[in-house]
Amino acid sequence: MKLVGLKFHLGSVLIHSRELRPIEDSYPTGIELDLAWHKISQKAWESCMCYPKLGIALTYWGFDNKEVLGQGITGLFYIEPVFNTKGRVNYSVRAGLGLSYQNSPYDPVSNPDNQSYSTHIGFPLQLGGTVHFRIKSRWLLNGTLVYNHISNGGVRQPNKGINWPSLGIGMAYYLKEFEFKKRAVKNWRDLGPPQKRWDFTFFIAYEEPRDNLFLLSPGLEIKWSRQFARVNAYTLGGEVMYDNGTGFVLDQNGDESSPVKAGMAIGHEFLLGKFLFSQQFGVYFSNTNPMHSDVYQRYGLVYRITKNFSTGISLKAHGHVANFLDFRVGISL
Repeated sequence: MKLVGLKFHLGSVLIHSRELRPIEDSYPTGIELDLAWHKISQKAWESCMCYPKLGIALTYWGFDNKEVLGQGITGLFYIEPVFNTKGRVNYSVRAGLGLSYQNSPYDPVSNPDNQSYSTHIGFPLQLGGTVHFRIKSRWLLNGTLVYNHISNGGVRQPNKGINWPSLGIGMAYYLKEFEFKKRAVKNWRDLGPPQKRWDFTFFIAYEEPRDNLFLLSPGLEIKWSRQFARVNAYTLGGEVMYDNGTGFVLDQNGDESSPVKAGMAIGHEFLLGKFLFSQQFGVYFSNTNPMHSDVYQRYGLVYRITKNFSTGISLKAHGHVANFLDFRVGISL
């Protein structure tokens, strides 16, 4: 079932590094246009005992600091499970990622204070929740709290990112009259044994450490996943990659160490039908890059084409600084 929406946001930029002092007291405002498909089938219901939405959100952001941060436009693909749909008030959780355009990147001469982004193209992430109040059968009033992030995925430095929570209020409208069917809430264990998977994933990361130098870094991840609740699973895995970005740093320092990096990570997955949204915390046992800490995080969105094949993207970060965005394909057993 299709619906369209309009929403207004007000946020506040978070200062997580002393280099970002020039942008403190910045309050971004945004106007969001939304197009979503609300799944109402029995199969969709069984994926989460809820009715999930898939959507596209296009948002214009004024970052309240024209001289440094300028303005931006984000385009997000999101997944949003919606609960209590039979009630007049229902709620949802949204996870989204996509592409963005910012008009005022770092420049050593004209904009040296912008340590947040150095490319016009970025990769936004969004995570948050919404309360929906049904005014009429096809009209909703929405109140939202989300956490927003934009960075270039470590493609070019500086890349401290823009991080801001925002409050939003808006309206949504279903294009057709319909009714959510009341369906039985079953114990997730009654639908079958807990899901267990071994994932073997090849990924390739892209970086541009300086102008006209384009580096690709291949890697392999092996991960085990086990479901422990209706839409939750825990994971344990390891990865190894030939990190050409690290190789560039080592060459600049005259260091002949190997650029191969390896680590192990524990994590969590949201199981949303054919989509998996993952978060991992990892520790390196081989890390020769002096600019990277020995711990890292990964945030990924994967689409399972079939039971055994998947594709998606993942963002790797060290603390509050993104390292790279990778594209991945996997086999599950």
